[in-house]
Amino acid sequence: MSDIRASSTQAYHPVIPLHFQIQRVLRTQVESGKWPAGQRVPPELNLMRRFGVSRTTIRRALRWLETDGLIVRHRGKGTFVSASGQTERHPLGVKSLLLGYSAEIQVIDATSVACPPDIAAVLQVEPGQPVREFKRLEIVEGKPLAVVVNYVRSEIGRRITKPALEKYSMLEILRDRLRLKLGVLRQSIAAVLPDEAVALLLATDVSQPVLAVRLIVHDETGRPIQVCDASYRGNGYRYEVEARLPSTSDMNARGIVDSRPSRTRKT
Repeated sequence: MSDIRASSTQAYHPVIPLHFQIQRVLRTQVESGKWPAGQRVPPELNLMRRFGVSRTTIRRALRWLETDGLIVRHRGKGTFVSASGQTERHPLGVKSLLLGYSAEIQVIDATSVACPPDIAAVLQVEPGQPVREFKRLEIVEGKPLAVVVNYVRSEIGRRITKPALEKYSMLEILRDRLRLKLGVLRQSIAAVLPDEAVALLLATDVSQPVLAVRLIVHDETGRPIQVCDASYRGNGYRYEVEARLPSTSDMNARGIVDSRPSRTRKT
């Protein structure tokens, strides 16, 4: 059996939930074939000692793998790697309404937090006011593509569940599940360096730029109800725009200033 022994100095990231970090380590053992189909998964007590965490944390990590069909539990016998554990898995996933791609979704966390000042300014709420924060990892073709963090006004966010986030995009939930009438969507894109938490989830490092895509969603009255900050791997995202230049007459009609240098007429 491949050893995944961890020391007492196991490096866990303080922001990402422990069970999520551990399930990624265990997932690699299965998907890489180091734990072959039919092999028994180490008992919970062994995993607790190896990772230096509680039984509850180990059980939550194993539940991820069981939900994804990588392991199966047999009462009285133990937990084993499923026969389909090493097969290539490409779930249909959740489709982005704006960008068009489909991704497998892993919900990292869903909790109430004190609204950060920069988000509060956009949502037009007081800094520190409770809002719902949802963190997700989008996976395409077996590789992490984006880390998505949604900040939603509490009165709306408390109606959003983890199971729903695994099946629908946030825009689908707001528009189709919660029946909210949406207004203007404002999107901006920038190249930035990721923090440690984002780099860890994207399996990259803090020196590699990511594409930061911010989407602000307003309701029909113009009130901002959600801010979505998505960090995409720089080598996994391409932004394309197809456009036509307006004719000169259209430019003049719309008041677009002619940038040609003026000429002084001699008299």
